[in-house]
Amino acid sequence: MSADKLVEVTRTVVACTVGREVLSTAEEQVVPLAPLPCPITLAWSEQDSLLPLATYGKIARERLPSAGFEVLPDVDHVPMFDDPELVARTILAVTGARA
Repeated sequence: MSADKLVEVTRTVVACTVGREVLSTAEEQVVPLAPLPCPITLAWSEQDSLLPLATYGKIARERLPSAGFEVLPDVDHVPMFDDPELVARTILAVTGARA
């Protein structure tokens, strides 16, 4: 990723207002969303150092109780960089698509 693209992505993440609410560890932030408005599968990086599975994965599962949940083994915060084939296989598996 180029330096300019990294700056652009970082600004976008910082400007996102919903992320703080969805991932906040404060109980009063967001109530669980059930039923879900559409099928959702969360694919969480097992080794995510920015949004650790043990903390934020647990919160996400509580807030989206009927969502599917897949742990992507041996990848960090951006699994598309670490193992793009794993990410593609996961997407295809949960959508029922074929390569």
